[in-house]
Amino acid sequence: MFAPYGAFFQFVLASVVQFYGGIEFLRSSILSLKNRLGDMNLLVSIGTLSAYIYSLLVLLIPDVIPEEARHLYFEASASVITFLLIGRYIEAKTKLKATQFMVELISLKPKKTTVIVEGKEHTVDADSLVKGDVFIVKPGEVIPADGLVLEGSSEIDRSSITGESKPEFISEGSLVLSGSLNQLGVLKVRALKNAKESTINQVINLLLTAQSKKPKIGKLADRITYYFVPTVLVIAILTFDLWYLLMGSLDYGFVSMVSVLVIACPCALGLATPIAIVSIVGRGAKEGILFRNPEVIETAEDVDLVVFDKTGTITTGKMEVVDSLILDRDFLGTVFSLEKDVNHPISESIYRFGYAYVKGSESFDSKSVIPGEGVVGKLGDRVVFAGNRKMIDKMSVEIQKECEEFFKKYNQLGHTVVFAGMNHKIVAMFALSDKIRKESFEVVEKLKRRGVKTAILTGDEEKVAKDVADKIGVDFFYWGLNPVDKYRIILNLKKEGKRVVYVGDGINDSVAMTTSDISIAVSNATELAKNSGDIVLLNSDLKGVIKSINLSKIGLNVIKQNLLWAYLYNILGIPIAAGLLYPAFGVLLNPMYGAFAMSISSISVVLNSLRLKKLNIEK
Repeated sequence: MFAPYGAFFQFVLASVVQFYGGIEFLRSSILSLKNRLGDMNLLVSIGTLSAYIYSLLVLLIPDVIPEEARHLYFEASASVITFLLIGRYIEAKTKLKATQFMVELISLKPKKTTVIVEGKEHTVDADSLVKGDVFIVKPGEVIPADGLVLEGSSEIDRSSITGESKPEFISEGSLVLSGSLNQLGVLKVRALKNAKESTINQVINLLLTAQSKKPKIGKLADRITYYFVPTVLVIAILTFDLWYLLMGSLDYGFVSMVSVLVIACPCALGLATPIAIVSIVGRGAKEGILFRNPEVIETAEDVDLVVFDKTGTITTGKMEVVDSLILDRDFLGTVFSLEKDVNHPISESIYRFGYAYVKGSESFDSKSVIPGEGVVGKLGDRVVFAGNRKMIDKMSVEIQKECEEFFKKYNQLGHTVVFAGMNHKIVAMFALSDKIRKESFEVVEKLKRRGVKTAILTGDEEKVAKDVADKIGVDFFYWGLNPVDKYRIILNLKKEGKRVVYVGDGINDSVAMTTSDISIAVSNATELAKNSGDIVLLNSDLKGVIKSINLSKIGLNVIKQNLLWAYLYNILGIPIAAGLLYPAFGVLLNPMYGAFAMSISSISVVLNSLRLKKLNIEK
């Protein structure tokens, strides 16, 4: 249309697109060749450069090309790159939606905060806060580090960290998490952790790590892609040879070869798993579910059995002393000292109960926790103990008549009974009760409706375990277990061919959790660093077990759909690009239409993954 200078005009415009707009394709191709790896950029570069160089030869040295094949394909090379760039732009925009939660979470991190030094306020970088610093949080500001409220009261929004939408009232003595939004009053807070070690940074780091991992099905796609590019190059060469040698058409052979190279770009295949993982991890985090190990997404499809730890998982873990038998009040302070700083719900409950009666504490020479039994400490020549009936029987402690009656009474009621004493003599007894979480009943019922068996493992006595098991309706239970016993039970269940999910507190159950197929930690967000679960429920809501399994199953289906679409696209697209339809229908695919189709393929994979943001995962 610009004759006699139209061809030159096309050359100038195509050169700008090829070497400016398409420079990243060329750079990546050179890098992949240096690493002896083939990727989609290599196919794009070979295809577009072929069209560009072929056209350049027609323009500058036409004699090397047969007269009937002297056609310019500058518009093909330019259109392919243009469509791919448009596709990348749309793909990037849609991927941003998939990572929106991560972006929001990172944006929550405050850049500055106000610290108090020698009574004066100073503005400093939020990340520079260290343990022990005292800082001020005003209404509308985000808490920069996990801390303890020293002064003030307010309501804080923790939804970005735990998924809980209901604001939490906090006052002097309350613990606050970094990333929480202060909604009302001014707070003075002492940092309990360095800012870089606080909850929001832990969550961000774990999410970034999780998004970089792939399940086995995704790794399979990577292996296929490794061989895919060389295969496509061979197919492209064969396509050209067949057209030229059998049909005698250099022109059609060239167009078909370029179309094969362009349409076969494995963009959709490469995106199929990563974009789905990003969507799964992002959706989970928004629900207060943290996927530490996305590889378990595949495992959730065939779950046979869900095993729950009892204390702190099925129950709230906040036990209360409902009755006590004090035989020697003079030694109650010693029992209180023994239970102090022991990280166990029973010990913490007795400590709270004893604190109401006793002030002060004694310093023990040594103190040891016996899993599944109790606590023993040495105080000079005295041995102080607090534990269950198993511990007492092992220690050959004399049980007075009134102690036996107290034990029988509360043991029959399903309460936990603790014997406390010194040097083989009982000085006090405590009966404790732990409330079952309201959602435990619903979760067990939903699992049973799906045909999934449920069980409880606990260190408590049989009566206590049976009482809880009967109430919530699990299929079977084990009692009187220590961490090694739990590990062996999980191991035996797996040997029976069962695919086991273990739901525990993420700390005491770490051995059993690492043995199970999927481990879910029901945890407080402040304990995030201590958890060993593949999945962590940040808001301690057991409904997250159902959500986690559902999200994993739905997410795996999305990955399979993405891979199926990507494979079908290439299986069908390559023969069409090679000219399969030409003999019957006279259809020969133009390279730029191939580029357009390839972009649509990638975008469709991203859009399919974005469905995870809105799908119901609570059923």
